[in-house]
Amino acid sequence: MKTALLKGHVLGLLLVVSLAGGCGRVVNITATEDICRKSVEVHLVGVNRFEKDRWETMSMSDYWTPENQLRKSAREYTHVIQFGQGPCQKTLTAKDAVHKIWKSRKAEYVFVLADLPGIFPDLPGNADARRLRLPAVDSECWGVRQKTINISIERGNIVPLTIPKSNCD
Repeated sequence: MKTALLKGHVLGLLLVVSLAGGCGRVVNITATEDICRKSVEVHLVGVNRFEKDRWETMSMSDYWTPENQLRKSAREYTHVIQFGQGPCQKTLTAKDAVHKIWKSRKAEYVFVLADLPGIFPDLPGNADARRLRLPAVDSECWGVRQKTINISIERGNIVPLTIPKSNCD
């Protein structure tokens, strides 16, 4: 009887620990070979539902100008990745400090913004090749077992290689 009770407590504790660790997702950003060799900057920006419309409709051409005020004001909650030197895969680990900032800001979305080489039309939302909106890294939209979110930065767009659940917008 005591053994069964002890096993039950241990299993309960393991369940709590595994659920608490469910937010420990890693984000892998991989650049294709032609992008990896160029100086391409990628921003991961965590925003809440009240900021979402602004980030979906802003001009990506304006965003990448040096004096853009929205980009400047978002520095605190933006994770910056630079390609052009070093490995073609960069990782945002679960222990990165930006996760705490996103959590305190109640981020429900992560915008992946890439300063891709070339000329692109400014379009809203995911229609702009330089912008990808995804659910927040700690969102239930990724499922309990999904521990890694993979994204590819290609010459002409940003591609999510890990897809969130279909009922998440």
